[in-house]
Amino acid sequence: MSEHLETRDVAFETEDELVIETRADGRPTIKGYAVVYNRLSVDLGGFRERIMPGAFDAVLNRQRGRSDLVSYYNHNPDILLGRESSGTLEVFSDDKGVGYIVTPPATRADIVELIQRRDVKGSSFTFSVDKGGEGFVTDENGRAIREVRAATIYELGPVVQPAYPSTSAAVAMRSYQAWLAEQATPESMPHEVGPDVVKASLRLRAARLRSFLRGKTR
Repeated sequence: MSEHLETRDVAFETEDELVIETRADGRPTIKGYAVVYNRLSVDLGGFRERIMPGAFDAVLNRQRGRSDLVSYYNHNPDILLGRESSGTLEVFSDDKGVGYIVTPPATRADIVELIQRRDVKGSSFTFSVDKGGEGFVTDENGRAIREVRAATIYELGPVVQPAYPSTSAAVAMRSYQAWLAEQATPESMPHEVGPDVVKASLRLRAARLRSFLRGKTR
């Protein structure tokens, strides 16, 4: 898998719980949300993250009718639940986020049962951020938040443990480190401060950055 791909789980809440619906022909379908907009993740290593509304709309609209997204169970390609091109997976975007309806094969009746028993409740997705499709802001307490504004989704589906703390955020971490480095440039300093203040501030920021990076590599 490309090093630019990222995996995220929905920061689970009761309203996100997967449901089983039955089609007219009697086949069960799995319905859920893989992406919830505007919901802050837990701390991913010095920063939090949120997916902005419509972040995936451009690619979903561009691919509509010819895309081939897939749905796996637990991100495992050996447990394929459905595929858009075969008509067994429908992906949609609305005000809440990106949702999906997948019709699993009869051989995956165990997964349907696990969802019905509420042993499996949430979803996850794999994506990559488009060029220029992310940015960092700070909240009212000065904490960093990564905003994903334009991205491409590749895969989505039910997972056993839908929780951000288990998420691998290596790609996002590199973006965060780059953003931190940008904060230590002369261009980021107010124009009215003197050169001595700028130099002292840059040294302090650089020291904080080195300390942060050392802590992440231990």
